[in-house]
Amino acid sequence: MRSIRFIKRQMMYIIPALMLVASLGLRLENPPFLQVFQLKLFDLYNQLHPREYQPVPVATLDLDDETLSRSGLQWPWPRSKLAEMLALLFNAGAKVVAFDVVFAEADRTSPRQALSIWLNQPTLDIDKLSPAAKAFSKPIIDSIPDHDEAFANIIGQIRDAARDHGVVAGVVLTNEIGKNKPAVKAGFAINGDDPLPFLSNFTGAVVNLPAIEAAASGVGSFNLSPESDGIIRRVPTFLRVGKQIYPSLSMEALRVFQGASTYILKSSGANLEENFGQKTGLNHIKVGHLEIPVDGSGRFWMHFAEASPKRVIPLWKVFEKDFDPALVAGKILFFGTSAAGLKDLRTTPLDPAAAGVDVHVQMVEQILSGHFVERPDWADGMEKVFILVMGLILIILTPRFGALPGASISLGTAIAAVAMSWYFYTDKLLLVDPIYPGIAILSIYLSSSTIMYLQTEAERERVRGAFSQYLSPALVEQLAREPDRLRLGGESRNMSFLFCDVRGFTSISESFKSNPQGLTRLINRFLTPLTDAILARQGTIDKYMGDCIMAFWNAPMEDL
Repeated sequence: MRSIRFIKRQMMYIIPALMLVASLGLRLENPPFLQVFQLKLFDLYNQLHPREYQPVPVATLDLDDETLSRSGLQWPWPRSKLAEMLALLFNAGAKVVAFDVVFAEADRTSPRQALSIWLNQPTLDIDKLSPAAKAFSKPIIDSIPDHDEAFANIIGQIRDAARDHGVVAGVVLTNEIGKNKPAVKAGFAINGDDPLPFLSNFTGAVVNLPAIEAAASGVGSFNLSPESDGIIRRVPTFLRVGKQIYPSLSMEALRVFQGASTYILKSSGANLEENFGQKTGLNHIKVGHLEIPVDGSGRFWMHFAEASPKRVIPLWKVFEKDFDPALVAGKILFFGTSAAGLKDLRTTPLDPAAAGVDVHVQMVEQILSGHFVERPDWADGMEKVFILVMGLILIILTPRFGALPGASISLGTAIAAVAMSWYFYTDKLLLVDPIYPGIAILSIYLSSSTIMYLQTEAERERVRGAFSQYLSPALVEQLAREPDRLRLGGESRNMSFLFCDVRGFTSISESFKSNPQGLTRLINRFLTPLTDAILARQGTIDKYMGDCIMAFWNAPMEDL
């Protein structure tokens, strides 16, 4: 019996302790639905504290609606027009142009392609044309250069002009099995564990025409990997097709911009990288003189800035006679589109319909300005220790101080967790999660306060049951509210006693020999109103003795 009572008393510690263990287990498991809450909170941080625009040498060449309207051309433009654009840009001093588009098919406006359409030929084979068609087409084909060749030629000329100048061709990796593989323009050095198992894997790719990829200084994937809710928060720096690693468009632009030839991928187990014996994947990428922190899967955390016209050059301006070369001189330029009809719009924490090319530009902007948001390796451990320590403190203090002080402690702890997370984000650019600590604190407090409430209610019911027949309802409720006022072991107190019985009850009872029920009714008619009168005056009934009632005042509660 004692062991049962002991266990009941310890339940206010046992149940919260089990909730603490469950909270730590949940943190270790890190289920996807709670990861979404984490990411939403980081979105809120980004919205409340967006990154300030940094004037670094990167900008968007925006194929916007006004450019399409002014040019009178539909997209895709003739490659000859794009070749003209490249000539204008590099003559003005641009260093790198990265295309957020893929030139997978031959230009339909090129002479051979156009003539095959005009002559209703599936392919153009001049030897099979009629003499009249030959006479018409041969001079035209010989006199007009092919647009794809012209485009590839100027890309090659730019590449050969200087090591740190060039064009980066964009590709898109897919999960469709295909024979085409993008060209690899850089070398890779691995420092630490093999990063391949941690990189997103694809089975195929949509690549550029061979002449274009051969002439380009770099080839990068412009795949953007949104989170499960469709919002872009992290951008992959490297991806893979089978065992071959491919850089992103942004990374290739940075490599060409610096005239570098090799990437260094640092992962768990690398020199000076703490991983406590665990294979956690990538942690840093080095290209040229830039060292870039990434998560285990090689993704770069974005800290988006508000839209700024300073980072966008409408493409139509490049073709104007009064175009200012200072707008592009020495810069990395990402060619992309914000035109709604071309559907390259993405969702970010700051913009539900941002141009996809803007994500690449902001990523390079962060890297060149040294503005890195990280989820440090020690964050997981710190969050678990915080949950454990604060959980134990709550388990110990809440039963001792009660539910209301416990609520204050829990609320203060939760606020402190959020405040600490906000400080790390705004001041240190570190992502520390307050969601799991908040869940642990809430579950521990609710379980502890619930057990305390149930035990208190059980005590009140016990008090009511023990005293309801002898005390006034007001005293019973007072005892139920304040059971501690009952002192075990007794105490000395001045009291008033009442002894009351019916005079001549023996002779009266003899007259009811043949009617015992009548005697009972008579006793009840006497004792009931007397009992009500005693209880109404805060008295305590000690006992009934036949026709006698004994009562007292100033106990068990003081009659003030």
